[in-house]
Amino acid sequence: MTGLTTWAPNSHALILHLPIGLLATATVVDVITTLRRDPSTTVLLAHGLYMVGTVTLLATYLTGRHAAAEVFTPGLALPVVAEHWERALWCTWYFGLVTAGRIFLALYVPRPRRAITTTLCVVSLTGFGLLAATAELGGRLVYEHGVGVAAPISRLP
Repeated sequence: MTGLTTWAPNSHALILHLPIGLLATATVVDVITTLRRDPSTTVLLAHGLYMVGTVTLLATYLTGRHAAAEVFTPGLALPVVAEHWERALWCTWYFGLVTAGRIFLALYVPRPRRAITTTLCVVSLTGFGLLAATAELGGRLVYEHGVGVAAPISRLP
């Protein structure tokens, strides 16, 4: 492992919580937006959170792919790694497309109606479910299988 420090084996371990927090906050803002009478300011906040969250999610995906080649992965963890990769790719595509749609809405619909904010809330909750499932798999890799934490056993004397 060519770790950054002794406590952070790679950059994926450092940045993976940032998009989760940003996109979870964007989901909460979308729920609040649905409940507000004038959603114009909260819609803009959600759009901004989505843009930054999606960019950091892409960085997290790319660093995760890179980290997988560096860290020790026990044999029993390989199916979980494959499932985590697949779901992470789905998350990246989902949030990328949703963010592109939000940018389109921000440019062409300055005051969204109730139907649009409700749709954005449902889309956001769906994305949060996908993100939570991906994060759960990542947590299983670390806490059940020791991926990125356990050092490989040295066979040399």
